[in-house]
Amino acid sequence: MFFLRRPTPAQVQVFLEQQRQEDYTYPQVGQTRNGLHPAGYTLDRHTAVLGSDDCFERACEAVRRWRMFETPWIRLMNPEAPFAEGETLVVQVRHLGFYSLLPDRVVYTLDEPGRFGFGYGTLAGHAEQGEERFLVTRSETGEVHFELHAFSRPRDPLARLGTPVARALQRAAAAAYTEAMRRAVAR
Repeated sequence: MFFLRRPTPAQVQVFLEQQRQEDYTYPQVGQTRNGLHPAGYTLDRHTAVLGSDDCFERACEAVRRWRMFETPWIRLMNPEAPFAEGETLVVQVRHLGFYSLLPDRVVYTLDEPGRFGFGYGTLAGHAEQGEERFLVTRSETGEVHFELHAFSRPRDPLARLGTPVARALQRAAAAAYTEAMRRAVAR
């Protein structure tokens, strides 16, 4: 959903409630869990080093508290949402002179030795369709990584027309998420 002005809290709440009733917009729900992606979608993979062994718990806590959405132009509108499968999230993006509200639902969470994160998938109010996984890992050598794995394709006609712009925004979002995570583990 697009807005010329920043959406009000009431508009966000109405949108969130509507999206809680919606289904996923793609049939391959859960495929990012193990790094898979279906044919017909654009694949995005980004990995960045956050630090060494001592920052793994801080990185996990940052993911649990949605800190990757603390960027200058991307913001989670319901940051009090529990870190849980089935939770609906609304992300506000300020870009190209307007605002978008993007709804996603948490498909799964991961809490394993050396791996922590979640995957979420697009709902009916989203301009794209697909899934994204946010993951923190700790290697055998103690290096801590932040990983993004996503598959997506345009769903809304405006997104289809603006595919090159949408792709550039997706790459910029990955960089913004990474920087937000770096700030979070440095606290």
